[in-house]
Amino acid sequence: MKLLRNFSLYTFIGFLNAGIGFLLLPVLTRHLTPEDYGTISLINVYVSILTPILGLSTSGFLSVEYYNSSYEKKEFSKIFSSVRIIPIITIVPLLIIFWLGQGYFPELMELPLQAYWLIIPMLLFTLFHGNFTTFLLTTKRAKIFSICTIAKIFIEISLTLFFLIYLGYGWYGRIYSALITAILFTGISVWFYDRWKLLSTDIRKTYIRAAIIFGAPLILHQIGKFVINQSDRLFLAKMVSVEEMGVYSVGYLVGSAILIIVTAFSNFFNPFLFERLKRGSEDDKKEIIKVSYVFSGIALGALILLTFISPFIFRVFIGKSYATGIQYVFWIGLSYFFWSFYNIFSGYIFFLKKTKIIGYL
Repeated sequence: MKLLRNFSLYTFIGFLNAGIGFLLLPVLTRHLTPEDYGTISLINVYVSILTPILGLSTSGFLSVEYYNSSYEKKEFSKIFSSVRIIPIITIVPLLIIFWLGQGYFPELMELPLQAYWLIIPMLLFTLFHGNFTTFLLTTKRAKIFSICTIAKIFIEISLTLFFLIYLGYGWYGRIYSALITAILFTGISVWFYDRWKLLSTDIRKTYIRAAIIFGAPLILHQIGKFVINQSDRLFLAKMVSVEEMGVYSVGYLVGSAILIIVTAFSNFFNPFLFERLKRGSEDDKKEIIKVSYVFSGIALGALILLTFISPFIFRVFIGKSYATGIQYVFWIGLSYFFWSFYNIFSGYIFFLKKTKIIGYL
């Protein structure tokens, strides 16, 4: 019963969080041209591909160490702070590359110069906020996770409506709202870290090295995820137009409703899996298998339902200039259905710290 309650909570919060995109669709598709929507999507694509490079995919190291190790709280704070400082170090060379390439990268990336420079702060603060969310899930702080997620949704939607409708900022309004919200919750995360005594000035190279060894094989894996999930948008932008990519992105967003369920399951399943693998009893193993089967059935049912209701969604909620995006919904949903199986099985590899296997794949 407790497992069902936890999964239901994470699913509900996951729907609300993803609801930022869905709830804003009627507004965005009526106040933005497909080209403007395409610009927003491109910024998000570049943030996605640069995130594992900036963070060196080390966030998962803390999740594993939290369950696998018997460190004292003071020692864990040294590990925590050593890992959290990595993006602050890696942002420097990335910033230099952006500065040196500002004369030709924007054209290559199909972005206006202003959008190009918004990538860096979006990247850094989105990563910090994402790390905070991951840590809340890892440590099972469901109440704080829920409150922060709901507050984030309210603030981000409110700012988007203000910038887009009242001030008429166009695509800037959507990006500014996301950036301001990420900065705000980065500050909140630092406050919580300090309150939980997780911050330390004793930064250890050994812990940084261990985190990088854990995360380095995952960089290629994360880039591989980008190739699977995001590269299609880049091809559309370069080979067709940013406008067509904007239409595709709307269809993609509707199809990715399956991802909401998959992500909610991952939020629940990874701590659940690590805890039971650590105990290792036969009952724990049977419980893992049972939950895996149930989730597979839920994901399949969600795909079938989405396929039937997508015409209604496009007819009622989405602007007419994006209507052709419906052709992409089923295929995107199907891809995320298969992605759910990755989320079920990859946790075992993370727990065993065999991340090189994922790197090879």
